[in-house]
Amino acid sequence: MKFSIITITYNRAHLIEETIQSVLDQTYQNFEMIIVDDGSTDNTKYLISNYIEKYNNKFRYIYCDRIGKPSVLRNIAIDNASGEILTILDSDDLWLPTKLEEMYTIFSERKEVQFVFHNLRHFFKIDQPTKPYYRYSSSFYRNILCELLKGEILAFPVFSLRQSLIKEIGPVDENVIEGQNEYYLKTAALYKIYYHNEPLTLMRRHDQNLTKNFDIIHTLDTLRTYDNLQKRKLLTLKEYTEASNFISFKIAKHYFKAKRNKKGLEYLNAIFNRSSFLNKWYLKSLLLRFKTYF
Repeated sequence: MKFSIITITYNRAHLIEETIQSVLDQTYQNFEMIIVDDGSTDNTKYLISNYIEKYNNKFRYIYCDRIGKPSVLRNIAIDNASGEILTILDSDDLWLPTKLEEMYTIFSERKEVQFVFHNLRHFFKIDQPTKPYYRYSSSFYRNILCELLKGEILAFPVFSLRQSLIKEIGPVDENVIEGQNEYYLKTAALYKIYYHNEPLTLMRRHDQNLTKNFDIIHTLDTLRTYDNLQKRKLLTLKEYTEASNFISFKIAKHYFKAKRNKKGLEYLNAIFNRSSFLNKWYLKSLLLRFKTYF
């Protein structure tokens, strides 16, 4: 079983070597690492060329003129992947040595499993990681759509999926910026998902961290994804309404905090338009509007 590791990067030459080393340290070695460079202006290309020269078919490097949309870049990687399993690794994160081996065990022993994600730890300093992010007591294989819609499970870049699944759910939607949440949701709307309780990824936190800088963008992406899933009838009207109201409320609060009240009111009005007075998000939105304007 071959893994295609998908990594997109931009000006991370000072970090990506640690990421690559964590891949080279894997106990399971049947992999290719596809690095899609979004127009880096540092010495990323030079660094990667050294790994290609030394390890040959283990690494593939694709340089793109600046695109700025991870969704597009991930599709480029997917189009060039030859592995049976696709797995995501951000260019500033690190894997524990048994990551691929444990994924191999799950996918080889559980033929019905299409999509796997696992626990993780965050870190600012490598020797001081946080506690495991998820507090589940054990691994499981079940429907997680409800937890995704409520934000109880987040679309962290710690997932792997069968290449064959792409044919069914399609590539990443390039109308969204990021695209990870879409993949979790599209899969969860159709299949049970396997969660592995071991924290196999260390997610770096720093000033350039994409999740930190673009939280509102990811949230807007999620709302667009809900719209698309509802159009495809992969969400019931009730699921769509509750999830969209939850996200719209978060977006409205963000804009009000940024003193962009007109924009915030736009998302509250969306809640009013899709819900009745009996809906909790309708009532919460009335209260938020009252606090903001009075």
